[in-house]
Amino acid sequence: MKITFYSSTSEVITEIGRRLKEARLAVPLTQQDLAKLTNLSQRTISSLENGNDVSFSTIIEVLRALGRLQSLEIMIPEQGIRPSQIAELGKPRERARPKKQVQGDWKWGDEK
Repeated sequence: MKITFYSSTSEVITEIGRRLKEARLAVPLTQQDLAKLTNLSQRTISSLENGNDVSFSTIIEVLRALGRLQSLEIMIPEQGIRPSQIAELGKPRERARPKKQVQGDWKWGDEK
C-alpha cells in the first residue's frame, strides 16, 4: 500500500508495521532476535508489526537495530533556508564602512 495524504492514521500505522516486518525478515531476524537487539519485548515487536499503535521511540529503536535509522532523514528532512527568507534578508554585507566622526563644534554655516 502506498501511504498518501488521504491514508487514515490506522492505515499508516499498519503499513509501517508491515514494512518493518519485511525489513526484519530481509535481515533475517526473528522477532525474538530483534527484541534482544532493541531491549524491547517480543510482544512489543509483534504489536508493532501487527499495526498496533506503539511509541515513536519504539520505532526508532527498531529502525536502529535494522540499520534503517537514516530513513528518518529522508522522511523528515532538515529544513534549509527558504528562497523567500533569502530575499527578505537581502544581500549579505561584505564589508562595513567606518562611521563618520561628528565634530563637537558643529555649526549650520549661517552663524558667525
